Amino acid sequence: MLKYGSLKKYDYIGACTFYLFAIVVTLVCQALAGVVSSLLSNTIPDIENNGNFNTAFMIVVQLANMGFIALYCGLKKNRPSCDLVRSSATGKFDFRDLLLPIVAASVLLAGMYLPTVWYGYFTTYALKIPPDAGNVDLSSTASVVMIVTASVFLAPVAEETIYRGVLLNGMKEEKTVVRSVMLSALAFMLMHMNPVQVVFQFSLGVLSAFVMHKTGRLLPCVVLHASANALALVMQMTSFANVLYGCESWLTQNIAAAVFITLGLFVGAGALLFAIVKFAFGSADKTPDTDADAADKITAETVVRMEARRKDGTFRFYAGIMICAVLFIINTVVLAVGS
Repeated sequence: MLKYGSLKKYDYIGACTFYLFAIVVTLVCQALAGVVSSLLSNTIPDIENNGNFNTAFMIVVQLANMGFIALYCGLKKNRPSCDLVRSSATGKFDFRDLLLPIVAASVLLAGMYLPTVWYGYFTTYALKIPPDAGNVDLSSTASVVMIVTASVFLAPVAEETIYRGVLLNGMKEEKTVVRSVMLSALAFMLMHMNPVQVVFQFSLGVLSAFVMHKTGRLLPCVVLHASANALALVMQMTSFANVLYGCESWLTQNIAAAVFITLGLFVGAGALLFAIVKFAFGSADKTPDTDADAADKITAETVVRMEARRKDGTFRFYAGIMICAVLFIINTVVLAVGS
């Protein structure tokens, strides 16, 4: 089994603190992007909508996230509470970690596509947000290469480590599995601060969290995330987008059929995903705690002190949630007013 050395895993307060600092890193990157775009505004017209600039910024954010993960884990001498790619039960690489996430991502997009479309109509007609809000201009080869690099290779590794490997597993020490899954998915969704992608990001966060809970391994979550992003790009950039647009047009003219088709796809995909996660993936390894973890439990502080630490961790988690929620609302208002 490939491990993170002899480092200790993050407990509840450590995971919440890790998440809060990850949000701060994202905010610093956004501030830096704002400064750079201001400096280049006279040189590059309409730089805020420049595809090359935006995709390059996406790469910078993910590299900053990966640098933060390495630096913070090194300074704290902690590790995510999961394996990377191997199962200690067999000692062999599990190919299900590569194949099943691709299938699951395909099923997820099929089941959530129409709910995403209907939510898009809501944001367009109720909130007056343009349907292409948040889309990156991919008219150049460089922008395509950079967005694939950022969304298919870098983001899955960094974001799955933060939101599943650390935050989810740390939260499970204090909360139920379902509550931990939902809260970590909410944090993942709000981190993107994009009102148009709410349905897709939250559903991906929920599915990936359940996969992490089931397997205890990071690789299937990374492959799931990468596959979902890759499929979304294919749907956006190829002629398949015209096919989907034609289907949407027909559905808007046949509301009764649209309701049954949407519910059918949603329920069918949900049942299939449940079966995949429940029965197809290998279970998390039940390995004994490390000596360091055991020592922490033996020398646990008093109940009062532990309760204080729990409240401190909860405060830090919701501080991160509130920061992202405020920025999410601001971004929503800006997009609505700007249209």
